[in-house]
Amino acid sequence: MIRKMSERASWYRGFLASFSIALGYIPAGITFGMLAQLSGWGRLETILTSGCVFAGASQFAMISLGSSLFPGMVIPLFLNLRHVVYSLFVASRFRLQKPHIVAFGLTDEVFALAQKTKDERFLWGLETGAYFFWVLGTTVGVFGGDFLASYHLFVSSLLFSLTPLFLVLLLPTLRGSRIWSAILGGAIALFCHTLGYTSLGILLAGVLSPLLVMEGKRRKGRERPE
Repeated sequence: MIRKMSERASWYRGFLASFSIALGYIPAGITFGMLAQLSGWGRLETILTSGCVFAGASQFAMISLGSSLFPGMVIPLFLNLRHVVYSLFVASRFRLQKPHIVAFGLTDEVFALAQKTKDERFLWGLETGAYFFWVLGTTVGVFGGDFLASYHLFVSSLLFSLTPLFLVLLLPTLRGSRIWSAILGGAIALFCHTLGYTSLGILLAGVLSPLLVMEGKRRKGRERPE
């Protein structure tokens, strides 16, 4: 009984922690719902996309790709390659009882907050909250998009909402090798941006920077005298 109460408390703490993610997910979800409607998507189709895909960058890409089936499958796959790195980290940090649940809800913002805990049930609560607020934002955008679109300043702020959110979540985690990972990722993204490959740069930065830092730490550990 005591153990179940403790597990439930961990889940609630995770859910409450997701409120910080909600500050970005609700506006971004509203934006997705509005853009999907303007692109001719049905209301149910739009909400189900957020409920089943649950990947912001991929969902926005799906809107821009329209009815192109093959690019619609391949591009989201490449956009989410960074989740391979996320999964490796989470699998090494947590003793997962339900990895399929954790894998589905592991977004960028959830991953940033997951580094502060080793409690899987906290992670469940965190992911549940993030998922709820994303679908909620999409639903608001679907049914209230026409009204909200009349306020141009409001629409501009929606498009910018995820950038400051992720920065706020990132800064407290920058310790040790994570600082070098952030610097390296920023350098890769900036270099690709100057060449005109901004989207590719973001993808490469998200995948390569943690892998390179992990490899550097591994080699440094080998060079230490026994």
